[in-house]
Amino acid sequence: MTAGVWHAGGMIHSVREVGQRALLIEVTAEGDLSLLMTHLAGQPFSGQLDAIPGVRTVLVDFRRRRDAQTALKQAKRLKLRRRRSAASSGSTAKEADGEVPEETLGGGGPAVEIPQSYAEGLQPQEREAVVEVLPNATCESPGQVLVQDLGRYGFGGLGVGRAGPADFSAARQANRLIGNDDSAAVLEICGGGLSVRLCQTSILAVTGAEVPLEILTQEPVPISRGGTEVAQTTQRSRTAPGRAPFWVFPGEVLHLGPPRRGVFSYLGISGGLEAPVVLGSSATDTVAGIGPAPVQVGDRFGLAGAASRFVGIASVAPTPLPLPGEATVLRYVPGPRVEYFGTRRAGAAGLSRLEGQPWEVMTGSNRSSLLLDGDDPLTRTQPEALPAEPLLRGAISIAASGQPSVALAEHPVTSADPVLGVVVREDLSLAAQLSPGAEVRFQAVDPETLGAVSTR
Repeated sequence: MTAGVWHAGGMIHSVREVGQRALLIEVTAEGDLSLLMTHLAGQPFSGQLDAIPGVRTVLVDFRRRRDAQTALKQAKRLKLRRRRSAASSGSTAKEADGEVPEETLGGGGPAVEIPQSYAEGLQPQEREAVVEVLPNATCESPGQVLVQDLGRYGFGGLGVGRAGPADFSAARQANRLIGNDDSAAVLEICGGGLSVRLCQTSILAVTGAEVPLEILTQEPVPISRGGTEVAQTTQRSRTAPGRAPFWVFPGEVLHLGPPRRGVFSYLGISGGLEAPVVLGSSATDTVAGIGPAPVQVGDRFGLAGAASRFVGIASVAPTPLPLPGEATVLRYVPGPRVEYFGTRRAGAAGLSRLEGQPWEVMTGSNRSSLLLDGDDPLTRTQPEALPAEPLLRGAISIAASGQPSVALAEHPVTSADPVLGVVVREDLSLAAQLSPGAEVRFQAVDPETLGAVSTR
């Protein structure tokens, strides 16, 4: 089974389904790309979230699968008109000819320069700090800590991806447990090792990776010496539950230890963390170089607002964490570039090799990609290079070495590595929680029902 490809003719060469709710539209000539981007900006498809250009293709992401299916029928009949260029010159002529500025392609270039109009007036007001980050003594090498919310949509043309949490389900659950909107900013901790002091009574929740949680309290103990009372303190500790709301009082310190299972954990506080907003989001994007800087010892955060819902309601299912000693199965939808590993009808050879062996998660995997290694690398049957194409989160790209990688939250905007399949949205959080040494297997599924399908 492979994803459908429709050859439209005219300026639109083909339309391919990508994953569960995206389309890859290929133009006949590079000069037609800007015409397509202009059309999608002025007359977007219903439910269109983003349109991301490559060299000859545009990836259109949708809110729902039915939106993508409706757009698929429309895209096959799409007619683009060339603009008259007789009276055009300079930069206008280049735009008419369809050249796409290199900086819009993203994927490994310099940090994106955000227009001043996007950033003005978006810095948070000075408010009383509620959370202070302290040195952590529970981990020898504490992991990276970032501010994340649900990310930013609609800026693929600027070379800016969505970013957001590596484990979306866990971040949502943290917010819902403490009564926040899903979009409230949280702290994402990679590998554990965070200590924070609370400056006021607060309700917190920690989700995602399974980490030990300890709350330390300094309590005054009066001691009498020679008839004079001397104030001393003693330290008491208590454990806090994971994936459940708990109280922390002024002056108390919460320690997050190293994960027992999983990689990324999320700390939410009722009211949400206050952080700068760039392009409509407080998410840190370390690839594009926008959003709040990585969290450092001594950083202090205020509250963005008040909780908007009841505490303790978490309708988001908790992320299933990888089981020790067992292979993790990642479901995927084949395509869009199966033919690079066989003819379109014989492309199942590449899919069979992908599914027919275990893959080991490699050191170096991070928020950008899950790097995999197997004993029987895939072999490309088309020698010609693939012009850089937009990437979708979950894309299974095959490097020149034949080893696959899975695109995660901060994946490059474009890549010249062909994409053999796309991991389904329901398994992306699980993929992000896989640590080096874990074993992965792939299973092709139907994008509508998620039922297993044969690739033979």
